[in-house]
Amino acid sequence: MIPTSSSASTNGCDNISSNCVVWQGPNIACIDLCTGDTISDVTAKLATKVCDLITNGVNANPNLAGLDLTCLNIAGKNPTELVPVLQEMVKSICANTGTGQTPTASSSLSKTAQTTDSLPIMTLPACLQYNDANGNPVTVLRLDLFASLIANQVCSNLQSIQLINTTLTSYDTRISTLEACVLPCSGVVAEKQVIPTCIINVGQLTDVSVLLLALETRFCALESAVGLPSAINSAISQTDIIGSYATLSTTGTYGSTTGYNNSPSTLAQSMQNAWIVIDDLYDAIVSIQTNCCPTGCDNVTFAYTTSNILDGNGIIDSVNFNFTGSSIPSNFTTPSGYSIITITDVDGSSINTTADVAQLQNNGAGFNVSIPTLNRYADLDITIDFKVSDSSAVCESRETSVIVPNLPCPNITFTGMTATAGTATWTNIYGVTATLTLDIKDKNTGVVIATYTINNPPSSIVQPFTGLTGATTYEAIVTIQIDGQTKICPATEFVTTSAAAPCTNGMDVAFVIDYSGSMTSIIANVQAGVAGLVNTIDTSSGAANYRLALVTADEEQTATPRYSACVDYTNLPSAQKVASLGPNGTWQIVTSWEQFQDNNGTTFTTQLNKLAGGVDGTCVQMGDGVGGPEPSDYAAQLVVGGAGLAGSFRNNVAKYIIIITDNLPGGQQDSFNSTVWSGIQNMISVANTQGIKYFVCGSGVNGVGTNPGVVGIYPWKELATQTGGTWNASADANDISADIVAGCS
Repeated sequence: MIPTSSSASTNGCDNISSNCVVWQGPNIACIDLCTGDTISDVTAKLATKVCDLITNGVNANPNLAGLDLTCLNIAGKNPTELVPVLQEMVKSICANTGTGQTPTASSSLSKTAQTTDSLPIMTLPACLQYNDANGNPVTVLRLDLFASLIANQVCSNLQSIQLINTTLTSYDTRISTLEACVLPCSGVVAEKQVIPTCIINVGQLTDVSVLLLALETRFCALESAVGLPSAINSAISQTDIIGSYATLSTTGTYGSTTGYNNSPSTLAQSMQNAWIVIDDLYDAIVSIQTNCCPTGCDNVTFAYTTSNILDGNGIIDSVNFNFTGSSIPSNFTTPSGYSIITITDVDGSSINTTADVAQLQNNGAGFNVSIPTLNRYADLDITIDFKVSDSSAVCESRETSVIVPNLPCPNITFTGMTATAGTATWTNIYGVTATLTLDIKDKNTGVVIATYTINNPPSSIVQPFTGLTGATTYEAIVTIQIDGQTKICPATEFVTTSAAAPCTNGMDVAFVIDYSGSMTSIIANVQAGVAGLVNTIDTSSGAANYRLALVTADEEQTATPRYSACVDYTNLPSAQKVASLGPNGTWQIVTSWEQFQDNNGTTFTTQLNKLAGGVDGTCVQMGDGVGGPEPSDYAAQLVVGGAGLAGSFRNNVAKYIIIITDNLPGGQQDSFNSTVWSGIQNMISVANTQGIKYFVCGSGVNGVGTNPGVVGIYPWKELATQTGGTWNASADANDISADIVAGCS
């Protein structure tokens, strides 16, 4: 039997089932019941016995096969079940007289036959055999006695069945009680209640289990906050102060102080000791404050810091003084004359000013002292004579420090670079009294190739230099001498152009064309004169030894160019198509329409004539060119760099890249800024190393930088001249041909 609610199983049985309640009464052999059997076993055995009695006793007809019933004269086949036999026996008894009876006249039997002596002898079934008063076994009885025995046994069985039913009812009630109250209690037995005073439900009757759980929660919280006994004991033993230690505020020891525990063993004792020590410390500190603290100038602290304020050229313009590190009590004021600040340069010149430190100690901004008349290129000595006073004392102190200026170096730009010469340009921020020296040094060998000294320098320095070697890295080093000070600036690198191979060795010429919408008419002019261009290159290369490439550069808002559905574009190999997302969200679209091939003037012309919808007016439409500057420089980098977008340049031939554009270079920035200019300078270095000349044609060559870091720079002109090529504001095919011829001469 299992109740409706259960708990976890233990030792193979459910903790709230009848399988966990055992019989503790005596052994009962007739139903095979033993001490220790579970209530479930007891119930099952009782029920089995009842069913057996019902089946084989009251309502059953035992099988009587083999019983001799001849004397009963039963008509037909002898019955084999008990009820029919008993019925015939009753009829026979009623039809005859027994011992002491009067024979019935109507009986078919004789008087003798009607006497008890003539009744048949019945063999007793094994279950009805018994011993008589003398201990002899009785196995047979006369029919009348046999019937009486059976009737008595039936009555006995009925009484037993009634007793069993009563017992089962009692067991059922007791088991239900056990299940409801013991496994577990269902509420039939009420839980004890108490009235808490502080933990939970204060002043209200509360179940003991609820209060116990609240107590456990409070105990766990208290244990977490206070610590386990081991931690408490560790804290108690932590102190180094023992009873023999002397007190600080009075004479004597802590051990002699009332309430001090020399060997604390509880947290309360330890805390009591701690409070005694704290109180002693408090009294001692009060005594120190009352009797030992400094007065007058001992409370005054003078301190300051300085910072340099630079002008637009990075030279010290003034000095900021900050006095927040000072501490001047409120009863002190600044006397007449204030604190005096003196700034002296290396030439002995000085500037004096005064400061009210008592007021400035609370001013985080400090105040500035301008030094325009001093030598600002060498160390500056600072002296401050502090002075404050109250009604009884004047406090003074002298503090000194040194300011070391950082003499700024110029930003050098190199223009007009060739294989042997160039020009260094920078702005003079030091004035005409400075002496500037420029050293040109071979970076690889460390040898100084040339030295240029500039006396009484103008505001803008333009210094040519010569005697260099092509495709070589050099360093330009500027030394500044002013007001007795010398500053050697870090080296600035540059690379000379290479001695390119002559055109008669063969020519590899890559045309990089700005494919933005404003280039339509320019492209048409190039298409119209393409035959002359190809002829010029063919003639200049000697013995038909040339290769041509055609690349366009566009910029879009998406990775898909306007001509993305054009079969002339889709048929190109994927390696010849680049769509790169720039940092400002625009896409650079670079396409190689014609790869380097031997003497490919015909196929080059065919591909060039497809541009700007030149074949049918609808295919290979002009691009967009988002923003202003275009990625023509980025396209040229893809031609020269490891990407080899148009194929590889040959060795020992003239290598030309002709850029045709009407705008500034924009790289992947969509703007000409310092990042793009750095890329142009790298293109110059790579070109000079590999013997590549750049020719830039179109109105874009007149574009000048206006953003910070590139103001006044003409990037296309620098790219062309510093690589040995040339630039031309015209993009007419005849002018381009003339530039090629000039480059080959």
